[in-house]
Amino acid sequence: MPKIVRIDAAPCDIPLKSPLTWGGGHELRQLTHVLIRVELDDGALGFAEATPRPSIYGETQASILHIVDELLAPELLGAEIDSFATVAALSARLALIKHNNTAKGALDMALHQVLSMSQGRPLTSYLGAARERIRLSAIVSTGGLDAVMADVGEAYDAGLRVFKVKIGRDIAAEIKTCRLLNEEYPTAKFYVDANETLDSGSAAALLNQLHELGVLYCEEALPIHLLRERRQLRRDCRMPIIADDSAFTIADLDREIAFETFDILNIKTARTGFSSSLQMLDRCVEAGLDAMVGSQAGSLLGCLQAAAFAGRAAVTCASECSFYLKTDADLSLAPPIVDGWLALDDVERSLVRLQEALGVFA
Repeated sequence: MPKIVRIDAAPCDIPLKSPLTWGGGHELRQLTHVLIRVELDDGALGFAEATPRPSIYGETQASILHIVDELLAPELLGAEIDSFATVAALSARLALIKHNNTAKGALDMALHQVLSMSQGRPLTSYLGAARERIRLSAIVSTGGLDAVMADVGEAYDAGLRVFKVKIGRDIAAEIKTCRLLNEEYPTAKFYVDANETLDSGSAAALLNQLHELGVLYCEEALPIHLLRERRQLRRDCRMPIIADDSAFTIADLDREIAFETFDILNIKTARTGFSSSLQMLDRCVEAGLDAMVGSQAGSLLGCLQAAAFAGRAAVTCASECSFYLKTDADLSLAPPIVDGWLALDDVERSLVRLQEALGVFA
């Protein structure tokens, strides 16, 4: 049984082509991530990226480097792994250290990745992919009409056909933008992300209006602490609701399912790894709910690993595994996107080549 002999964490800064803005004033100008490297005693290497978001999880690049080196890695070194279950059990041990969502999520993904490499199995197969390709979506930053149209146009030209439009700063203008997007791109589909900015008294009417324009779903319309109001919104709104920030953890998800607040779960492997993400997906299946795989503004590595997980049959909606297109980085290893779809064979080939390239420079 292979044994974990080394875990490293290194800063990894990646520029963006332009800042990503969302919610009531959040902005991301560059990716200040952490690259996690795991080595087994049989020589296998696995990588994953931790995506600190101080305004969401309270993590920073410096805090992740510290928590991995000082607390998380020592818990894992010397442990033996031979199955998805043994990796999941190791990750569960890390729950003794609270929070640090993306640090633990990246370690979990790196462990699963290195085990699949050790076993000579494609990550897609290891994670139980049941389809040949996945439908992709792209995240559109908030901004004025011209900026949003340009953002969608660039992503459309890159092959995307489903788009998540950020709303919540100027609702009247954003409704107009959604109408114009549908007119300009009749073959595309759009959904919105309010990032908890809407008012509980008017949210249902607003979302019903957007639904009439052809908008598919809304993510996190109301502030998370308004649990009863969110339950009522789902009852009053014809548009399906996506849960994201309201379901950081399995315990959060259990609460949301019990209160019937959402229709679609946005699973972010960057914060729940593969182990907890699979448990969350299974809970959605049991509750008759849909799921997508979301973005935590990942680079090519994080997006490819998320796409591998999105190959599971229970992931029923387009997944946000295309954020790497917004990075100002070398994307020569990126797989082709064809009319909105990403073939998992291409994902696997790109992931293997990327892992090999990272191994050379590790």
